[in-house]
Parts: sequence; structure tokens; C-alpha cells
Amino acid sequence: MFKEWYQDTAEKIKAQLAKIKTKIPTIEEKLPGLQTKLAQIQVKLSKIKAQLVKIKENSKEIIHRNTNKTKLFLCDQGQKIRQAATGFVSKLPLQKEQLKYAVLTVALLLAIVSGYSVYAYYDSFTYVVYLDDQEVGYVSSETLIPEFVSALQAEESEKHGTEVICKQEVKVVREQRKGIKEDDEAVKRLLKEELDFGVYAYLIHINDQPAMAVASTEDYNEVLEKLKEIYVCEEDNTTVKSVVFDDKLEARRTLVKPQEIYPVDKVVEILCYGSDKRETYLVSRGDSLWTIARKNNLTVDEIRQANPHLQDSDKLMPGDELNLIVSEPLVSVVVTQEEVVKQSIPYQTKYKDDSSLYKGTSKVLQQGKNGVKEIKYRVTEKNGKEIKREVLEEKVLQEPTEKIVARGTKKVPVPAGVSGNGRFRWPLAVRGTITSRYGYRWGGFHRGIDIGVPVGTAVLAADSGTVTHAGWHGAYGILVTINHGNGFVTKYAHNSAVLVTVGQYVQKGQQIARSGSTGYSTGPHLHFEILKNGSNVNPLSYL
Repeated sequence: MFKEWYQDTAEKIKAQLAKIKTKIPTIEEKLPGLQTKLAQIQVKLSKIKAQLVKIKENSKEIIHRNTNKTKLFLCDQGQKIRQAATGFVSKLPLQKEQLKYAVLTVALLLAIVSGYSVYAYYDSFTYVVYLDDQEVGYVSSETLIPEFVSALQAEESEKHGTEVICKQEVKVVREQRKGIKEDDEAVKRLLKEELDFGVYAYLIHINDQPAMAVASTEDYNEVLEKLKEIYVCEEDNTTVKSVVFDDKLEARRTLVKPQEIYPVDKVVEILCYGSDKRETYLVSRGDSLWTIARKNNLTVDEIRQANPHLQDSDKLMPGDELNLIVSEPLVSVVVTQEEVVKQSIPYQTKYKDDSSLYKGTSKVLQQGKNGVKEIKYRVTEKNGKEIKREVLEEKVLQEPTEKIVARGTKKVPVPAGVSGNGRFRWPLAVRGTITSRYGYRWGGFHRGIDIGVPVGTAVLAADSGTVTHAGWHGAYGILVTINHGNGFVTKYAHNSAVLVTVGQYVQKGQQIARSGSTGYSTGPHLHFEILKNGSNVNPLSYL
């Protein structure tokens, strides 16, 4: 483009000069210095030609892409040259021949200036590199950076064994920048540090918060199914009605690092069991390691591990603080199922007074028998823990049979020195530890005190009296009952063995049994009660 412009301009100038020589022969006489000036002009034109060649070499691509823009620019420059020259020359006091020569000279000089302007304009352009729309440097070639990024991408793909994609946008734009320095290597080093490559995966979001990534939608669906299966335990008497997530779950296609993609089983494990959360439990009256573990869905060993001081001791005191490590799932699964169970209907006991039996003794006239009923429940569980139970249907299959017991009213003859005096001693040969006190606990009323001791510890009569019961008694396990003949009765429960018989007179402090953990018991201990005139009282008020 520049070469054609230059040649066309030079031809026009030569033609104009020839015309001037033909029509105005007196110019050489009047202007002897014209030849010298023309020679100078020829030298300047040679320099312009050399500059134009250099411009062509350095700006070949931009000129090729912007031909119309260049043409318009030069035409505009030519128009301005003509206007400036005409205005300037019209003010000069010259004759016709001199005027033509002056116009030609000025035009040539302005062409030289215009050539330098064009060169300076295009020489101020460079290739600007953008990283996510932020300018990061300048390079000498438009293709240099795309080729470099492609090479980095291929290197990362080979490293991870899968096709990776650049997570940022890299652009190279030809723009005008004055006074800058292009540095290819510096830009390459910066991009190598900043560029991040990833693969498309499915990032699981829990309540709109990103959690973990899986490779495909198939893996995501498998994760959901396995999470549900963990909490579904369908048995013969249960029917699962629904399994839903209590959290908002979704998988979003996202670019992630290859090492951030997890296998299905690992994702299920983390979402189901989450992270361990440390909680503190305040020990209350009646608490034991077993009951605390049961309340918090833990094992006694897990509580011991979280509390090293309990490794060799079960001793707990009200007000003690225990550390509990409880798993906290990241996703909650709610299972609703219908459960059909058979439950016993407890029989009622009816008492009849019998004057032929000593007071404090009894005789079963008719054995009781529990009834049976079938109940259909709707059970709701969250993460395996029952949170709601509703009765849907109840049907009696067998009515209970009443138990009839004859209760003695005959006064018990008490030998001298055997009746109690109302002052009670400690009912064990050792002190032991009170593990549960008299009063309300666990939603019920505890009628006595529990004293923790090893199995086989000697159980002693708290006061003198007559044995009215010695043997098994339901939840009490092996029970000994002593009537002290003064309105007081004492009971000794959960024994492992009885050493006395009904009707036997015992002295205060005499061994009557060996402690144990029979009946409804949470561990080896003695359950001790005192009754006054038929009503339970707090044993600690009398010991």
C-alpha cells in the first residue's frame, strides 16, 4: 500500500516537473538554484522511500488487516497537506511560475513529514496480553501467547492423565501503547505461575454451599442412592414409605482441579459421618456411663476414650463434665416407615386380705398373664435416630389375665431383741458409691438409693427384724425384704445370692445376701429402700 502510494506520488511529481520544464523554460534562468534544490529533494525522497520500506517490514500484518483504515488515514493526510499548502502559498507574493514551483516544493516537504507521522503512528502499536480482562504484559507476536498456553495445557493433561481446560481467559489484542517495552519471557513466566487448569466435574452443593466434586451425574446419583441405603433397614415387620433429604442437594457442572474429584464411596462416607464434633455432658444424679452412652448413641468405650480419667474408674459425681465426641453428618436423611409390632398388655394384680397369713407375707391364688396387642406405628427417623412415632392402628389379640394374691394380715410374733429400733445402719459391709439417689429420674420416681459395689459384696440387715421375702421379684431381681415390726420395712434388691429364708429372724448387721446385678440393672449395685407405714421414704434421712 505504501509502496504504491510512494510510486504514484513520485510519478506525479516527475510529470509535473516535466510539464514545468516544457511550458516555463525561463524558470531555470530565474531560479538558478532550482537544480540544487531538486537534488536535495531527490535525496529526501530516497530517505522517505527507505523509511516506507522499513514501515512496511515492521507493520506488515497491521497494514494488511487495516488496509481501508490506512487508506482513509493517508487520504485524510493528503487532503490536509493540500489545504495547508494552498493556504500557505496563496499568501505569498509570487508570480505564476514561482507559485507552481513553491506549491510543488511545499507538497514534497509535507509528504516527508506525513511519512514520518505514519511511521510513528504504527510504530506505537504492540500486542497487549490480558488475563481475565486484566492487562499483564506486552509481547512481540500475536501467536506467541496462544501457542504457549496450548503447550502448558498439553503438559497438564499429560500430568493428570485427562484432558484439562484453562480456567482463566487469556487474550492478545493489538493496541496502541507509547513508550512501553515488550518482554516475551516475563509474560510467559507470569502466566505459568497464574494459570490454573481444571476439568469439568459435578460439584455437590449442600444448601447452596459447595462441598465435594464427583466425576459425572451418574456418580452423583449413585451417591444419593447410597446415602439413602445407609439409613434404610427394612425388616419383616416394617414397610418403608419414603426416604428424603432434609437438606437441599444439587450438582453443578464446574471446573475443578483434577485432584479435587472424589470417588463415590469417599463422598458417601464424608457426607454421612461428617466431622467429629466435641460436646460436653453435665453429669446428673443417677447417671452412669451406660446410661450416658445410651442417651447419646455412643458406647461406653467411646466415652472412656474421650475421657482418659475414666479408663480405670466408673466413678461419676453430679456436676462432673464429660467430653462426648459425636459425629455430625453433613447431609440429613429422613426415613418414614410403617412398623407393625406386638406388645404385651400388663396384667393387673388384685389383692385379697387373708387373716391366716402373717402380715408381710403373701400367697398367689391365681397367676397373672399378660395380654397381647398388635400396634401399627408410623415411625420417622432422622439419620438413624427416631424423632417421631405415631400410632396408626391398635388391635387386641389376647386379653390379659388378672393376678390374684392373698395378703397376710396376721400379726407376726417377734421374739424379744429381734424387732428394730428405727435406727438404721449402712446396708453393706463397704461404703461403696451412691450412683443414683432417691427421687425423680429418667421420667420416673426412684424409690430408694443405688450403691455401686462389686458383685459378691456382703449385704447386711439395716436393722433387726423378720424376713418376709427372699427370692426373685421381677425388676428387683433377687430381693430380700425385712419387716422390722415397728412400722418400718427395708428392701435389698439386685442381689446375686440370698443367705436367709422367709420367716427367719435376723439381727442388725447380719449378712442376708451377696450383691449383684440381677433384674433390671445397669450394673453391679445394691438398690436399698426404706418404707415407713407402707410408704417409701428417703433412706439417706435414716442412715
